[in-house]
Amino acid sequence: MNNAPILIIGAGGHAKVVADALRARDEPVMGFTDRDPAKHGTQVLGMPVLGDDDFITARSPDSVRLANGIGSVRLPTARRTVYLRFTQLGYSFVTVVHPAAVVSASVELGDGVQIMAGAVIQPGARIGANSLINTAAVLDHDCTIGAHCHLAPGCVLSGGIVVGDECHIGTGASVLHGVRIGARTVVGAGAAVVSDSAGGGTLAGVPARNLE
Repeated sequence: MNNAPILIIGAGGHAKVVADALRARDEPVMGFTDRDPAKHGTQVLGMPVLGDDDFITARSPDSVRLANGIGSVRLPTARRTVYLRFTQLGYSFVTVVHPAAVVSASVELGDGVQIMAGAVIQPGARIGANSLINTAAVLDHDCTIGAHCHLAPGCVLSGGIVVGDECHIGTGASVLHGVRIGARTVVGAGAAVVSDSAGGGTLAGVPARNLE
């Protein structure tokens, strides 16, 4: 059901940003869910925190749509876990594109992708399922971003970059044209990645070096 109400999973900071983006597009947001019982019955941006995961599973998959409100400061494992759990149960995640984002018509967006305010995504880019392109991130032409990634606020990726699944590119980081970053890599805030990385480590510094 395209017009089914949306439940946002999580009631923290990123969930608030997702809610704001959805409301900017006049989407019907029912409220939030969260595993922390202390949040139940409270409000976020004037919308209720309705319960935990059981509130979702008490509803059929065709009666609600979901939005992933889980962010990350390192590997986005929790975000991936939430997405996989509910898609395996038959639920669908909405794609969220803030109206203040600039997204080329030729960009390919996977299921449940989120693009926040001020982000710029140029022609030929491809973004995998459940990935988050956060506030004012820049993704230039012909980049490929894997599934379950988080490009944090203000990071800049030049053209032709490949980022593997489940990576976190930190706030203000930059990645040089044509670089390949393997799966499950963390790029630290402000790092400058100028060469390929096989994946699985933490890249930090200028130029970035693998700390693990």
